[in-house]
Amino acid sequence: MKFKAHEQFLWPIPIWECFVDDIDNKSIVNYCHKVREEKPGVIISNRGGWHSNEIIFPLPFTLEQLFDNLVDFVNDIPYDYMGIPKLKLGNWWININSKHDYNTPHHHQHSILSGVYYVSVPDSNMGDLILHRGDSAEFFIDPKIQHKPTTINSLEHPLSIKESMFYLFPSWVKHSVEKNKSDKERISIAFNFVPSI
Repeated sequence: MKFKAHEQFLWPIPIWECFVDDIDNKSIVNYCHKVREEKPGVIISNRGGWHSNEIIFPLPFTLEQLFDNLVDFVNDIPYDYMGIPKLKLGNWWININSKHDYNTPHHHQHSILSGVYYVSVPDSNMGDLILHRGDSAEFFIDPKIQHKPTTINSLEHPLSIKESMFYLFPSWVKHSVEKNKSDKERISIAFNFVPSI
């Protein structure tokens, strides 16, 4: 007896991991600290740390360049891959996390693609970005019986963070950030892209 099988995957979740070369992160760090000194933060998914309000102007030149290039990138590779309309930057905010600060699982409603750019990651124990499954697999896949975690049977997927790296993923993907175990600050900028029509 032989089986002639055809395999297909439904509803895959694309994740883009990119490094940004030749960027002046120091000027962005200075800007983030200046905004924190002048503006109160908000509490959303953050537990501890400082989460800015959205869209803060004027922007430093380096950050303006980064956003312009992100829009170009989003409307090139993800645009073709996902079959989505042209996108524009919807909103963005700053995250500054000190020791023991973290973010609980959440997603970003009213947008198509979301991402995070890591401005400052000066230590190796500053917490991974964790992606969470969006189906009901936790009721069927017991971690105790997993012999070899894969992208099919795992319930979470960690993404290591580094300075000058950004991750981009569909906005409906739940994600969290582990505790910063370092005595140094982790600084990131999160952003959402929305249809330009």
